[in-house]
Amino acid sequence: MQFLKTIRHLFDTMRNLENLQAWEAFLHTAKSGNISQTALLMDLDIAKVSRLISGLEKELGYALLQKNCRPFKPTRKGAQLVSVATPLVRGFRQMIEFSEGTAQKQLFRISSPIEIAQEFYSEKLLAYSRTHPSVQFEIIPEHSANALLRGEADLAVVNQWPTDTTNLIIRPFMQTATPVLCTPEYIRRFGLPKSPSDLVRHTGLLLKTANRHNTQFLYKGGEESGILKWKTLFLSHDQLTLKRLLLNHQGITVDLYFGHVLEEIKRGDIVPILPGWEREPWVMAMVTRQDQELQNAELKNFALWWNKSEASSALERVFNGRKIIDEAVRRMTDELLT
Repeated sequence: MQFLKTIRHLFDTMRNLENLQAWEAFLHTAKSGNISQTALLMDLDIAKVSRLISGLEKELGYALLQKNCRPFKPTRKGAQLVSVATPLVRGFRQMIEFSEGTAQKQLFRISSPIEIAQEFYSEKLLAYSRTHPSVQFEIIPEHSANALLRGEADLAVVNQWPTDTTNLIIRPFMQTATPVLCTPEYIRRFGLPKSPSDLVRHTGLLLKTANRHNTQFLYKGGEESGILKWKTLFLSHDQLTLKRLLLNHQGITVDLYFGHVLEEIKRGDIVPILPGWEREPWVMAMVTRQDQELQNAELKNFALWWNKSEASSALERVFNGRKIIDEAVRRMTDELLT
């Protein structure tokens, strides 16, 4: 009964900032056995730490530390309070820091294809940081999963499965293929290819990134095209650059994720050609280091939330996108027949 009263008293006294500091001083000293080390950790004078602990003992009515030995050890009641008080003290401190806007922030570095970050991630990450004030984000250029192992990123969005999965947690969230795209104006200027082999007379706008080389084959059902050959080839690491060149009627692309051009396809500014032929599917995944997730609950919680959220958003984009593309293919087919 007395112990339960102490716990209730503990809870009440923590609402006072001075008492909360006293409890922190006690817990640090119970762990280290050294008031000088506690003073260093809390950036306080040794005398101030001693007064805080003595005042807490006076308020509780019994000793918390055995001060006649070095290093200090908690008394029997003090040892009981350590396990109970630790999560309460941490919780009250976090609550105060949250309300005062002084909570220590963690910076999560997100390696991602730049165009995906611009189009789909930036606002979502900013919204997350507003509801989780202890977290902030930095988008860094796309890297392979090795960047995680080298400590250059905390989470990587990749479009190719890592060859070595040691110490990695891989969470796939999207798979979709990409059709062959160009503009009606490009077709009027340069003609319409009827098969993948016809691309040898055309300009290819292709993607080459840290994770993937430019596309060399197309697929239709179980059929694989011959290696793609182009009259002229332009490579970029940025899909938005490919989109701009495509809309300027500069070539044909097999590497532009349709999520970036759905409105243009719907309007007929961009059309799918070579019906049924597509590049191999994109398999998008979020990758973290296993050891970091084990040590950092905030990182794990964020990775789980983001993977679930993005999987739902990506599924909706893919579902809507395939409908738009199928309708565009039907329009294109009708125009060719008339």
